[in-house]
Formats: sequence, C-alpha cells, structure tokens
Amino acid sequence: MAKLMAGKFPAAKKKPPSPMAKVRPPDDILAAGLGAAGIRIFSIISRIAEAILIVDGKGRVAFANPAALRFFGRPEKDILGQPFGYRLQPGQTTEIEVESAGGVKKAGEMQVVDITWQEQPASLVTIRDITERKQAEQLKLEVEKHIRLEKLKDEFINTVSHELRTPLSITKEAISLILEKIPGEINAQQAEILEIARSNIDRLARIINSLLDVSKMEAGKVELKKVEVDLQALVRMTALAFEAKAREKGLDLRLELPDQKILIWADEDKLNQVFMNLVDNAIKFTPQGFVKMALAEKEEEVLCSVHDSGIGISAEDLPRVFDKFSQFGRKDGPGEKGTGLGLSIVKGLVSLHGGKIWVDSELGRGTVVTFSLPKMSFEDRLKECLSTMIQESVEKKGFFSVLIFSLINWEALEQESEEKASQALDRIVKLLQKSLRRKGDTVMARAGRFFLFLPDTKKMDAPFVIERMKEILTEHIAGDTWLKGKIKLEARSFSFPEDAVELGKWLDR
Repeated sequence: MAKLMAGKFPAAKKKPPSPMAKVRPPDDILAAGLGAAGIRIFSIISRIAEAILIVDGKGRVAFANPAALRFFGRPEKDILGQPFGYRLQPGQTTEIEVESAGGVKKAGEMQVVDITWQEQPASLVTIRDITERKQAEQLKLEVEKHIRLEKLKDEFINTVSHELRTPLSITKEAISLILEKIPGEINAQQAEILEIARSNIDRLARIINSLLDVSKMEAGKVELKKVEVDLQALVRMTALAFEAKAREKGLDLRLELPDQKILIWADEDKLNQVFMNLVDNAIKFTPQGFVKMALAEKEEEVLCSVHDSGIGISAEDLPRVFDKFSQFGRKDGPGEKGTGLGLSIVKGLVSLHGGKIWVDSELGRGTVVTFSLPKMSFEDRLKECLSTMIQESVEKKGFFSVLIFSLINWEALEQESEEKASQALDRIVKLLQKSLRRKGDTVMARAGRFFLFLPDTKKMDAPFVIERMKEILTEHIAGDTWLKGKIKLEARSFSFPEDAVELGKWLDR
C-alpha cells in the first residue's frame, strides 16, 4: 500500500474543515466563460462523497473537494499548491495509506485519469475511503486467527487429557495394590508416601476431568438427560457427601430448605456436579464459620444458593469470577488449591438448564453464589422430552417408542385422598423406573397417567415391553391395599418414525 511522503502536506495549525465545508470555484473557471455551468459542476463535485483532486503536470495539487480535505484531515491551504506525493498511474487502482494531522490513519482506493486543466496536461484523482472495510478485514483475520488458536488449544487439551487418563488409572491401581499389601508387606513410612502419591493422582484426575468438561461445553457436546429431580433430596445428599470434610475444618454445614417438595426438570447428574463444585469451593475457602445450602421456590423459578463465611472476593475481581483458570484469594505455599475451572463449569451447566448464576461477595466477609432454575409445566416437560427424542432420532437416523399407561378412575381416588393418591403415584413411578432396563429410558407421570420414553425401541418391540410393564403394574395394583379393586389399567404406544404424524400432533397440542 502506498504511503504519504513525509513533508509533502504541511501539518495543519487549525482544526480540519467541517463536513459542510465548501470549495469556491477557481476564478479561472469564471474567466474561461463557463459561468453558471461551471459553478454547477463544481457544486456537484463539492457534494460527492469521494475525494476528488486535480494534480497539475508538476505534481502539485490544483484542486481538492471537501471530501478530499476530510480524507487527508488538512485544511485547503495546506493541500493546494503542495506536492501530491503519490505515484500517479492512470488506468490502475492503487491502495494508499494516509495519516492525518491528528494521527488518524486512513486507507483509500485511488484511481487516476489523464485530463487537461487550464489547457495543460493534468490528472484527475478520485479516492474512495476504504478505512472501515480494511478495519473489518483486519478484524476478520484476527477473529479467524483467534478461532484457529482456540481450536488448537481445545484439541491439545482434549488429546492430552485423554492420553493421560489411562496411564493415571493404571498407576493409581498399581499403588492401591501395594497399599493393600497384595505383592507383599510394606512399612508405615512407605504406606504414608504411597497414600500421598495416590491422593495427588486423584487430584490430577479431577483436573483432567475438569478440562474435559470445559472442552465439551465450549464445543456444545454436553447433552442433558432430564428427569424430575427432587431438589431437597439432592441438596441433602450433597451435604452428606461433605459432612466429614466440613467437620474436619470445624465448619457448621447448614441447610435451609422449604417443607414442600420441589421437583425440577433437570439433568440430575449435572445438577449434582453444580452443587458439589459450589460446596467444595465454599469449604475450601472458608477457614472458620459456616457453609449453608438454601432453596427458595418462586413463581417461575427456583433459587439455589451456597453461602459461606469465608475469605470473600474483592469488588474488582467479581466480574472475572466465572472466567476459566481464575482464582481469587489463593496464596502460594501449602493449603487448598484448584484449577480455577470449577465456577466456569458451574456457569456452563446452569446455562444449559436455561438458568442464571451470580455472585455476591465482600472481601473478608464471605460469599453467596446463587443460581436459578426455570420451572416448567408438566406439558412443557413432555413436549421438550418428545422434541429432543425426535431431533436426536432424525440426526442419528434412529427410532424410539413412547408407552402411555392410564389408570382409569384416578380422579375419584384423588378426591378420596389427595395425599394417598400422590404417594401411590410415586410408588408406581419408582416401580417403573426400577423395571426399565436402560439408563436412557425415562418415566414421567401425572394425574394417573405414566409416559415411558424408550430410545432405540422399534415399533415391533413396543408390544412386548407393554405386556411386561402391564404384568408388573397389575401385580403391584393387586398387592396395594388402597388401589386394589378401584382402578383399571389401559395402555397404548407411539413409535418413531412410523407414528411421526401422531407424535407431531401431540407436540402441537
């Protein structure tokens, strides 16, 4: 790209002309007898967005329109009569670079045409401002470079992580065998050293798993297997898992849960990972005091929080709290350490569930991490589950079946005792879940109706599953003193792709 030659246009002492600046037609135009026509021509030129200049045979600027003054960022007096400073190549398009008096760099596309000016050979120069286009091209190149680097980084992390898992597992198993004294006796000092080695192998394995989790989420490869999750039960299970660790540090592990059961449509394993990460983080950075887990049910969402009385996070660090590899309050030397990936993973998992997460903290006064989970109606849950299965089956050219069992006269049972009806429904759901043979099978129930979603089950196989489930349910009802003789059982099934139209109608309800 051609550049402006130093010293050709003197530096401006005044501000550049405004966009509305006008150029008066040279006196020789009027003298040449062009009169009003000449004035109209120059009036049009003064309004053109492209820079237009006339360069005489000596290479000096004889005319410049307002667009040219704006492009070069100089007043008329610093351009007219000055050397143009660019090589004139008629018939060619040349890219030029200009630095204005204010230090702003611009790029232009220059074209030159030979003309006659004041009966002497001259050049008509037009320059189109392409600064924004060049900046966009540069930005695109930088973005593409960043994407390539991110992809290389992710591939490297993925490859290294996978390659490390196998040797780590083998090493850990070998140490465990020695600790169990299967090859022979070891003394107390040897056992202590081996325990330290095994503990560090476990820590390294957790780091590798965290890297893989982040890599999967960024690649959009994390799939949610949603079921109805009892949040109170999940929180209590998390508290139980950390009870010993909290006790060792002298911390009070508290629960603040509503009396009414909260059921949420979510991936239980992923939610468990969220709670485990948050509580582990809270205990890790709380030297004394308490760690509290709380649930609060709102109209359209459930709020989950982990509150601690730990070291806290400063106000300037809060905006970066969910960034990868970010750690705050960590000191060199012995003590709790991590990868700085925990909160990044937590945020990703919460976002996948359609929720939000935020942190309130004050240095030296503790931290509260709160995340929301949206509540969904039973109908929306059914539609989401069905829609997901249809999409996956289409992408993988697969198939699935949906079995529906209805308990006739269920409304009468609810009127008799809503509490007993609810308990009976829960027992049947647990029975069906226990009877299903594959992890991907899903059971949903409401008002005496049970929906069984069975991936990879063909239409020809559905009747066999229905008969097996009917036998199980019939036997259960006959053995239930409250249900016996009060209800009848009906069953039907849909299969994809054979019943795609019926399933589509179901989704449109």
